[in-house]
Amino acid sequence: MTIQAMYPGTFDPLTYGHLDIIIRAHKIFDKIFLAVAENSQKHPLFSLEERVIFAKQATAMLDYVTVFGFNDLTINVMKKKQVNILIRGLRTRSDFEYEIQLAKINNYCSNEVETIFMISTDIWACLSSKLVKEIAQYGGRIDRFIPNFIAEKVIEKLRNTEKKNKNISFL
Repeated sequence: MTIQAMYPGTFDPLTYGHLDIIIRAHKIFDKIFLAVAENSQKHPLFSLEERVIFAKQATAMLDYVTVFGFNDLTINVMKKKQVNILIRGLRTRSDFEYEIQLAKINNYCSNEVETIFMISTDIWACLSSKLVKEIAQYGGRIDRFIPNFIAEKVIEKLRNTEKKNKNISFL
């Protein structure tokens, strides 16, 4: 019997903290669905398609990971994939407070769904995709937080955005 779980997130960009959760989760689960969410409320730097490509490239050596994008309620995607275990990473107490709300509402929507919380490894406990983008925006080194090929794309995207913003004239 294969034990499967789904790890959803925006992954904008995918960090070494995310990858650490995936690798450690494999000690428990045979198959992990890495579900990349559209989540337009977060105003992602990269499109869903780009984030899916990055996630596939970053996990290419992990044969137990299947990556896909989605624009739906997580609970609906879990039903379609026939997965009833949700993986969520926790860095801080504030993460826990938010994640417990999600876990409870998901369980309310489907009492078959169980959420497994995985605490971040100390080295990645302070890391977030938002911080990575902020560091990059001000010229800081981000290749120690995310795979090099993604770091290059973050820097490129931020430079292009900056150029576009400089070309805007105000009347």
